[in-house]
Amino acid sequence: MNMLNRRKFIQHGSMASTMVAMPAMPVWALGGQKNSNGRLIIIFLRGGLDGLFAFSPVGDPRLSALRPSLSAKVLKEGLPLGNTGFAAHPSAKVLADLFASGELLFSPVAGTTDASRSHFQAQDLFELGNGKTRGDEGFLARAANALGSRHHIISFTHGIPLALKGSDIPPRVAPPTGSGLTLPAGDLGNAIRKVHQGHASGIALEQANAIQSEINQAKNAAATMNLGMDAQASRGAAGANGFAKVGDLIGRMLRNNTRLPLAFVDLGGMDTHVNQEGTLSRTLPAIGAGVLAIKSALGSQEWRRTQVVVMSEFGRTVRENGTRGTDHGHGGLYLMAGGAISGGRMLGDFAGLQDTALNQKRDLPVLLDWRTLLANSMAQTCEFSIPTLDMIFPGKPNNKLI
Repeated sequence: MNMLNRRKFIQHGSMASTMVAMPAMPVWALGGQKNSNGRLIIIFLRGGLDGLFAFSPVGDPRLSALRPSLSAKVLKEGLPLGNTGFAAHPSAKVLADLFASGELLFSPVAGTTDASRSHFQAQDLFELGNGKTRGDEGFLARAANALGSRHHIISFTHGIPLALKGSDIPPRVAPPTGSGLTLPAGDLGNAIRKVHQGHASGIALEQANAIQSEINQAKNAAATMNLGMDAQASRGAAGANGFAKVGDLIGRMLRNNTRLPLAFVDLGGMDTHVNQEGTLSRTLPAIGAGVLAIKSALGSQEWRRTQVVVMSEFGRTVRENGTRGTDHGHGGLYLMAGGAISGGRMLGDFAGLQDTALNQKRDLPVLLDWRTLLANSMAQTCEFSIPTLDMIFPGKPNNKLI
């Protein structure tokens, strides 16, 4: 960070001494309006996104020593996120712009209770949503049962994710490709067409199914981006490349379909043990472009009743490793975007990067549980009662909601 920018952070009280004393934002105070018949879109990033790369605590003087190569660009060219002491990496400009307009908030210390640092165990714990790592009924399946037959959950994934398994009501699945969405063959594809027949979403769906010209290019780009990663950590999820087109089609499908209040999307390729700067400098713009495409396709009225949350199974180590990457960590980045949220702020206590504030002296702690954050969003968008949320997320901490 140049001297001028560092001075600005000091003037705004963003240095480490202030950050350590930063009061906790109440978990339930996500803000915004309660949206009757709202919509929640969950974007799950498989592989463990390094949230400290996307949104970096530039106000902490320890950052440059802990991440000598990975912090260089954000310290020099980072986009300040209000008076939080954090700045967005230049490749996350779209997300920073949403923050500046009050349409995005974040927490750097969110996650699950899993401490194994295993992709698979942490992903299963997230998708089950009940504090366990084994089971056959996901939290979205329980949400689907609570919604009843008049509403459905749609999953933009290559198969039925664990989060949706076990539902009494068959989930809707629209598999993405590198450049669009493809309808499955056979009865499932016909069933999806029937649901959307006569709606604008049906036209969009057929258009999406016809977009195939860039699939090979997207696959090749994804393969290049995934060098040095554990491909299994993505569990078949498409990379972020092409997510802008997928996001546009998702928004168009959902725009006029109030029968789909919950949507799930997963993206792979976040396991950045090697050359993280190169990989995430391509991935973060794609994620931002996808969120922006969803917003644009929904339109202003629908955007105001929509919440988009972005999360990963865990964060990554505070210290960079010897191959200019990071390893599996604990607390991670949570993002929420929407037209009616109280954005432009950070949730949760961030105590800095000193060893005493870290989990096992190596990564950020988990101070906000995903279940509480998602329960709050479902209360606002789906108007689920507290007993219903306790059924969807058994054992979740903190029932206090706005």
